[in-house]
This record gives sequence, C-alpha cells and structure tokens, in this order.
Amino acid sequence: MTNISRRGILKGTLTAAAGIGALSVLPGMTADADAQVQKDASYDLIIVGCGCAGMVCAIRASELGLRPVIIEKMPSPSGNTVYSGGILLGVNTKAQTEQNKNTSDTVDKFYEDLMIVSQQRGDKVMTRYFAEHCSEALNWLSDSIGIKWMNIVTEVFPAYERSHVVDGPSKPSGSQLAKQLMQAVNDRRIPVLFNTKVVALAGTESLEVTGVKTVSKEGTKSFIARYGVVISTGGFHANNEMVTSQMGGWAANMPIRGSKIISGENFTLTRPFFPKFVNTDQFHAGPIHGPTGANPSIMVNYGILVTGDGVRYIDEVNTYVRVAKETAKTVKGNWAFIIMDSEPRGISTVEERFARYSRAKAPIYEGASIKELAAKANINATNLEKTVSEYNKAVKNKTAERLTPPNTLSAPRSVVKGPFYAIPFQGGMTATFGGPLVNVKTQVINTENQPIEGLYAIGNSVGGIFYDDYIVGAQLTSAAVFGRVCAEEIAKKRG
Repeated sequence: MTNISRRGILKGTLTAAAGIGALSVLPGMTADADAQVQKDASYDLIIVGCGCAGMVCAIRASELGLRPVIIEKMPSPSGNTVYSGGILLGVNTKAQTEQNKNTSDTVDKFYEDLMIVSQQRGDKVMTRYFAEHCSEALNWLSDSIGIKWMNIVTEVFPAYERSHVVDGPSKPSGSQLAKQLMQAVNDRRIPVLFNTKVVALAGTESLEVTGVKTVSKEGTKSFIARYGVVISTGGFHANNEMVTSQMGGWAANMPIRGSKIISGENFTLTRPFFPKFVNTDQFHAGPIHGPTGANPSIMVNYGILVTGDGVRYIDEVNTYVRVAKETAKTVKGNWAFIIMDSEPRGISTVEERFARYSRAKAPIYEGASIKELAAKANINATNLEKTVSEYNKAVKNKTAERLTPPNTLSAPRSVVKGPFYAIPFQGGMTATFGGPLVNVKTQVINTENQPIEGLYAIGNSVGGIFYDDYIVGAQLTSAAVFGRVCAEEIAKKRG
C-alpha cells in the first residue's frame, strides 16, 4: 500500500476489516466527478461521517474555498440526524423576529438554562460559545441551505420559544434537514464516498494526524488530509459492549431511539492518538414505543405519567430525557403511559406526536372515561381512577407540588375532559454524551491537555458539552454551530 504521508505513518493503526459494499458518490454527480473521487486521494479536509455536523462542515468548508471529502460507512446518511425531530435552538433568530417570538430572551439566559440542565457540568467555554453562535448557525441554515421553520410554539422550561423545527414534507423533521443538507452537498459537488469505512487514522510518529485508511468492496485505500481529519461519526449508543461497560446493563437493555449503526468510532479511531475522553457514562435518552419506533418526546409534559399499576412515578416537570432514564431504571418492564385528556388536542406539538404513533402503527388507547381507558390499555383501573382524581383535585387547589411524587410544572394540565388517552412508551437510548474532549476550535485534546495536530471532532462524537441532560434540540444545534466552526478553523491553516 502506498504511504499517505512522507513524514511516516503511525505503525499498527490499520486493522483488517471485511468489505462492506461498493464505493459511491452522491447521486447526480457526473462520471468525470466520480472518476476524480476514485483517483484523487488528497483533500484539504477529510470528514468521517455524513450526519448534520459532517455535512454542515463540508458545506461551510466549500464556501470558504476548501476541498473537503465526506467518507461514510453506510450507503446513505444513516446517523441520528435522520431519526431526530429536526429541532434546533436559537435566541433572537430571523425566524423568531418574524414571528415575534421569545423577544425577551437573551444569550445570557440561554447560557444559564443550558448550564442548569447540564447540572453545571457542561464545559463552560463551549456552552457559552454555543449560546452566542446558535442563532448565527440557524440563520445560515436558512440563508445558505434554504431551511424553513415551522411556526414556533411555546414549550415548558427549558425550551420555551427557542425551538425551531425544520419544515418540509419528510418526517420526522430531522430527515428533512438531512435531505436538504445532502442536496446542498450535491449542488456544491462535494465528493462523498458511501459504503466506505474508515478503519484507522494515519499519522506521524509524533502523533500528528495526516489522513485516514479505509476499506470498501474495492479493497483498502489511503487518503491524505492536508489540513485536518474531522470525526463526525456520532457516539456509541448502538454498541452494546461499550454501553454496558460505561453505563451498565440497565442502559444497554433500553431500546434504541436513533440510528442503530452508531458504534463508537469516535473512540476506536482516535484512541491511538491518546485523546482525553470525558463524560463517557453520560447519555441522552427519551421516550419511545420500542416495537414500532414511535417517539412521543415532549408529550411527557402534557399529562401525567403512570406505570401499568396506574400510579404516578415521577414529577412531570422533568424533561423527556430524565423521564426516559427513570422509566428504564425504576419501572417494571420499562413500560409506562402518558395519561392525558382531549384539551391539548389541536396543539401542533401534540398532533404531530399523535401522527407519529399513527404512522408507526403504534397504539394510543382512547376511552370515554378513565375506567374505560384503563381497561383498553390494561392498566389497573382502581389505581388509575384514584391517581387521576387526586391529581385533578391537587391541580384545582394549586397544591400539585404536594403530591407524591410532586408535580412542579408551573401550569399542570388537568385530566378532566374526555375522551381520555393513554400513550404507552419505554425509556430509550438516543445518543451518548461521551467522547474525546475538544476545545472551542473543535480540536481534539490529548491526555496532556494539548490539541492533537490535525484532528478535529464535531457533533455527537465529542465529549464535554453535554452532561446528564440537555434542552431539546441542543445536539443538532451543536452539530450546526461547531460544524461551521470546524470548517472556519481549518480554513485558517491554509494561510
């Protein structure tokens, strides 16, 4: 095999692997462009992984005059982006201004809420940069990519009116985002190698990253990165061995909400260069109907949450992440129900979640009375009637915070207006928060707290930004913010 750097290859980094399919480029590229990808193994930057972060980085790099390539192990974008709700967060964006939403919000307030949700454990510098540049990233998505946003609705803490949901025909909305980013990549003639697995990073004996080694059906191949290799492979939530070792068997047994091919390349590829791994036991979770994949997400804040025994088990003020983790940890069989009445029907957030269940053919039980509802959902009727009655009384008397467990929502919803609904869900695993630590320039940091020359990481591949929980939409937002940053920092190396 030809060496990919005259400075010498880091020995022992290439592991034998089986071919996993044909090398390909984006549909619509010409034969000449295809041939160029096949023969030219040198690029300004190599991006490993074709999700939101990777595509944003490639598009921004192209805008800055760089020559990127994206290498993706699957035949199409298959990471968490396409499974997500397509929510991104902003403060005083163009869309918010046009809709007269969240006009009193500030970067300082947003930063404070991000830190509250991360239990003050998120990296303060990264989080501050995130808060300061999220709106710039959203405006860029609109202006450069043509992303349109649905009407912004008011949510409970900490989302408020910060959530921007990608609008378009593809559902869930994350697939619409991926589709438009992919089209933008194609329009800019950025080469993408699908069905091509990066099996090792290459570098010098002084641990500078210089490129990658890949395997495909055609065999092995090496690629030179003039200015940097970008890891945007996501985390390790679909790697049962890694999840078990880092979080425990209870987490490994959770159904997967997102992509089932996110398997830990952020660790396995970078490890030979001694990165500093952080937050490896932390992860994002959420409610999911495991057998069908239907995702109720923030619907957990629209009613009360009960077990199959018909009793409440958690404060409904909790984000859907916390609800999912507690459900998986504490509820027998990891099955619970959202109990709500018909009053929220008509709210776009609620209707979209009902539509998700309908599209997935997941059950939502309906009853004219709580007793009838319990029978249809196979919930203990006596307990459920008692639970709902006590809850409604507390809401009416404004004493919901005295319930056991308390309900500390600022405006808890009564369950009094039929028909009534029971929405079954489990606690599911979405994405991990752990990975190589990066600085605000997206450079990967080593165990001596120094940047690893030539190595960058973005999106769910990184560790340090999130801990315990996050505001809904924050991971996609981070992908957009730091995907742009990464391209801009690499462009500075060109001189």
